[in-house]
Amino acid sequence: MHQRNERLINAKINQYLFPGIMMALSLQLGNILDTIMVGNFLGTDAMTAVSLSMPVETILQIPGYCLGTGGAIAAGVMLGRRERKKASELFTVTFVVTFLAGLLFSLLAFLAADPLARLLASKAGVAQLTRDYILVSMLGAPFIGIGLLMSSYLGAENHPQLASAYLIISNVINLILDFIFLKYTSMGTMGAALSTVLGFAVGMVVFVAYIRSPKRMIGFVRSPSVSIIKEALVTGMPIFVFMAMSFVKSLGLNTIIVSLTGQAGMAIYTVCDNILMIVEMLSGGIIGIIPNMAGILYGEKDYYGIRVLCKKTLQYSFWVVSAAFLAVMVFTPQVTRLFGITEPALQGEMSAALRLFLFSLPVYLWNKFLISYYESIEETAQASLLTFLQNCFYVLPAAFAGIYISQALGGTGVNGLALSFACAEALTALTAYLYRKIKYKGCDFYILPKDNEGTSLDLSVAATLEEAVKIPQELVNFCREQGVPMRTANFAAVAAEEMMANSIRYGGKSVHWIDINLVVEEEEMRLRIRDNGIPFNPVEYRFDSGEYEIHGIELVKRMSSHVDYMRTMDMNNTIIAFQRQEEKDGKQKR
Repeated sequence: MHQRNERLINAKINQYLFPGIMMALSLQLGNILDTIMVGNFLGTDAMTAVSLSMPVETILQIPGYCLGTGGAIAAGVMLGRRERKKASELFTVTFVVTFLAGLLFSLLAFLAADPLARLLASKAGVAQLTRDYILVSMLGAPFIGIGLLMSSYLGAENHPQLASAYLIISNVINLILDFIFLKYTSMGTMGAALSTVLGFAVGMVVFVAYIRSPKRMIGFVRSPSVSIIKEALVTGMPIFVFMAMSFVKSLGLNTIIVSLTGQAGMAIYTVCDNILMIVEMLSGGIIGIIPNMAGILYGEKDYYGIRVLCKKTLQYSFWVVSAAFLAVMVFTPQVTRLFGITEPALQGEMSAALRLFLFSLPVYLWNKFLISYYESIEETAQASLLTFLQNCFYVLPAAFAGIYISQALGGTGVNGLALSFACAEALTALTAYLYRKIKYKGCDFYILPKDNEGTSLDLSVAATLEEAVKIPQELVNFCREQGVPMRTANFAAVAAEEMMANSIRYGGKSVHWIDINLVVEEEEMRLRIRDNGIPFNPVEYRFDSGEYEIHGIELVKRMSSHVDYMRTMDMNNTIIAFQRQEEKDGKQKR
């Protein structure tokens, strides 16, 4: 008996892994290097101004980030269900809405930048630097929004390499312009913001490759239904909660830290936050594979594949976090100097606080994994709750309490602040665990639905003709156990053998394993065959006595009630359905 194995899914995980890391690396690198360069070229006040601008930056990113992530996950589920046109409609609507939202931010830039800066910064000089950064960022909002949106869709739609290339190009441009603007001009923080915006704009040349790609499954459509945006809004609700709570978190932490510990405390927090970004660049890139793959697997009801995906991404992520933990713990003084902190007293405080802050990283990773996973399987309530707890409910009271207790014990408060982040993450994980135990009794954290629509057989077979010929008998035996009429069982067996033979003969050198799933339901039986060979759509195939002399495909089409094909996760996915009419007639006769 052949058993389902992890090899095909693992191959896809490894294929998405490097582009995913590079995407996260590029997405966060601009913020981190902006902070480093600003701190070294312009000083601590300018570095503080960039940090104080983050609540506004969060608002500017909401349309592209929320609609992009939510839309890409929802589109992935649609593709898994073979709803290609619907996925294209969703893409079109989210693109237009994101662009219009960015345009609105640009129109409000000159009116809103100054009041927002005065609200965020109490010190006059810092407020002016903050205003300059916010103004340019708002003017460039359309580029930022569309860039984030397209990155999400590219990652979910067989093009992780293009998404990675876009973000890499954007940040290389950003770095080059950062150095030029900050070192050789008097633009100040305005130059730091302008380099980021221009990076997003210039990198869009990559989207031309996407539009021309033959692998593209979704694209622009005319007259889409505007109401379909609710699919992206519902799926993207945890992202919206994250962005909204990030705004509240940034504003609240800025207020608490500046009022209780002063500018020194804010500088220490800025370094800790950037260390978190560095860790998230790597581990977040690994976890970022989940939305790209889990939504499609969930749409196809491949729950085995989802578990394999989660275990592998968690394993890789914890290796990365462990390495980062040890590196920063050992080289803490060097890390602080990297951000332009040279005062001995401040550097000593920062080193101690940073080491305490590191203990929040493993639990932070676990919480981020759960949020990403629950988004992908449409458990938006669970994901939204976790996001709210992590980014607002616990972190702000914990920060205030940590600083207050630390100062009451004779300290400056920064060590208490650093330790508060670990406490907030632990409380978030504990609350999520209790919530799941109460709402989903008896379920593990996967909370996947049981296969109550029928009985399924899951197999993996090596891509050789010798192995493929063994599968039909296994399918027939399984069908017999489920009471499926022999005529229908033989149809499924013949279809499986023909489609596997086609994959092996014409799929190219990349085909090593083929996954087969047979689901027996009351009225229908579905056979899914997945391989990672070259793109080949049996639905569109017409016998032409040319390169592909595949008479069996025509036979499969005549035997089945319908055949669906979709190129998802850069793999061929074919679903062949058979009606159980004969069995129904037999029941009626009895």
